Amino acid sequence: MCDKTKSLMTIVIIMVAIISLIHNGYSFLGENFYRYADAFLQIPPINEPHYGYIQPHVVDGFTERPIEGAAVVIPELGKKFKTNAQGLTPAIRVPIIEDTHYKNILPKTWGEITLIVYKEGYIDYVLFHTHVWENQSRKGPKILLFPQSREEVSDPMAIIESPHRLWVKQLVEKFKH
Repeated sequence: MCDKTKSLMTIVIIMVAIISLIHNGYSFLGENFYRYADAFLQIPPINEPHYGYIQPHVVDGFTERPIEGAAVVIPELGKKFKTNAQGLTPAIRVPIIEDTHYKNILPKTWGEITLIVYKEGYIDYVLFHTHVWENQSRKGPKILLFPQSREEVSDPMAIIESPHRLWVKQLVEKFKH
C-alpha cells in the first residue's frame, strides 16, 4: 500500500510542477511550436473510410404522393432498401467515394454513389453521382417514379445529379482568367 501511495504522490507532484510551468508561461515546444505543428499536419491521414447518411424519398412523378414498397438499391453497398408509407427509406450509412476525375482540377467536397430505384408498375430509375457529404445526413434526393405504360416496355430513366452550383462557379472562376 505504501508503494502505491508513493507512486500516486509522485504523479501528483509532477502534474503540479507541469501545470505551474505552463501557468507561468513556459512552453515545452518554445519557438518551434509552429514548425512541429506544420510537420504534424504533413503526416498523411490513415486511409479509414469516411461516411455520410442519405435517405432517398420516392414519390409518384405526376402526383408527388409517396410510394410505399419501392426498392432502392445502392450498388456501392450491394444492398437494397424498401420505402415506408411516407416514401422514405431508413437513413442509410454510405461511404464517401471521391470522384477522382476532378482531383487535380478542383476536388469535390462530397462523395458520390449510385441509386437504382424500382417498383412494379413504374419505370425503373437510376440516379448517378448522388451527392453524400461526410458526417452529414441528407433527407433526399427526391426520386420521381413515373407509371409504366401497359402497352410497351420502357427503358430505365437515367439521371445524373449535377455538381453543386457553388462548386461549378468555383470551377468556372478558376479557369476563366
